[in-house]
Amino acid sequence: MPVPKIPSRLLTLDYLRGYFIVTIIVDHLSRWPSIFGVMSGHALLWVTAAEGFVIISGLLIGYIRGFKNRAQPLSTINNKLVRRAVLLYVWSVISSLAYVAIIWYVHLKGGAPTPPFAFNNWGDVILKTVTLQYTNVWVFFLTYYAIFLAVSPLAVWLLRQGRAWLVVTISLAVLALGWRLGNQTLQWQALFFIPSVVGYHLEAIHSWWFSLKKSRRHTITASIWILTILTISVSVICTYYPTGIESLASSLNGLFAKDSISIYRMLMAFLWFTGYLLFFSTIKNWLEKWFGWLLGLIGSHSLTAYILHGVALCIISYFTISGSDLVVNSLLGIVAIMIVWSLVRMPAVRAVIPR
Repeated sequence: MPVPKIPSRLLTLDYLRGYFIVTIIVDHLSRWPSIFGVMSGHALLWVTAAEGFVIISGLLIGYIRGFKNRAQPLSTINNKLVRRAVLLYVWSVISSLAYVAIIWYVHLKGGAPTPPFAFNNWGDVILKTVTLQYTNVWVFFLTYYAIFLAVSPLAVWLLRQGRAWLVVTISLAVLALGWRLGNQTLQWQALFFIPSVVGYHLEAIHSWWFSLKKSRRHTITASIWILTILTISVSVICTYYPTGIESLASSLNGLFAKDSISIYRMLMAFLWFTGYLLFFSTIKNWLEKWFGWLLGLIGSHSLTAYILHGVALCIISYFTISGSDLVVNSLLGIVAIMIVWSLVRMPAVRAVIPR
């Protein structure tokens, strides 16, 4: 049986990335209870959509800039990566300053994350934003992404040299250094650069996968799904229903603390991502029919949506206050998603803000 080729546009990854962005939107909206809590876990579970977003970004850098562009001179790839890093750094600064201004000078009666600065102290805000000591929480991962892209030329060079093992080794060593220094940037890079190795070998993995018997693929897929569902269920129980198992829940939750990318959290992120990827791949045709218009657009313009989703949050916070009505909160979640979708559809927006 011939192995199907990888399509030029990885729609499954677009849909999955769109799903992660939608989840981030409703998490940052933070209007609970809501029907969206079922898919987001209120960003309180062992792994969140943010990890998945970073994993996809690293995987695509490995696949597109590493593997697909391997015939191009390394200098050309390096220029593209560095220019992209500078662009995202600039937008990290612009959007952070813009959101601080909105939060300070616009009455958002629904509330918003308070900037860690004295009111009107623009000197401190600008200095710390430009020097990457501060990034607004709504665009927090732009800074990480910019830094990782700036370092990516080294990873691409090593991958071209057949030294994928060295990329993984260096990433794990930097992760360990991040633990020692308590540096989040050094920790999160592992969720970017290790997947970049997978991305570089994606076509080989794809060929290996389809070389297996269908029954074998089904067995592996089912096993990953069962393990993913089981660990998500345990995470839900430990997070929301720990009564009777307080000691066990506390111990398990401690392994996945949000202030660190522990080895447990990283491995769980890879497991859940794989489970979601296999599931989205299975239902891709259904997604394309019913949600392609939403997830496809947001997923293929994920950074545009990520940068602008704070605008939707501010609009909703300007007109509404927080409440505990499930229906109202669910509708506000839909409104936030549709505002972002509408903004991303605008040609003028797409021409200015990076995708």
